[in-house]
Amino acid sequence: MSQTKTLKPNTIVRMAFICIFIFLFVSVINLQVQMNELRDQRDTLLEQVRDKQDAIDELELRIATPIDDDFIERIARERGFRKPNEIIFKNNIAG
Repeated sequence: MSQTKTLKPNTIVRMAFICIFIFLFVSVINLQVQMNELRDQRDTLLEQVRDKQDAIDELELRIATPIDDDFIERIARERGFRKPNEIIFKNNIAG
């Protein structure tokens, strides 16, 4: 009978270690998945920041451009305006 008493605590300790090991293993995998998701989110946000910075740089360049007749004509053409009696040809061929 003394052998069964020594086996029970030993078995309980082993089971406890196995449960702790499984818990830690699952936790590490969960943290890895979260870290990968956060890296993807960071990359997406960094790309958005770069896009916004490019837009800011373009707007700063436009602000720094002097307002003269050529500037006004270029902006008007970008918005689809044309001169009187002017015919605009559009090329839709990709390439």
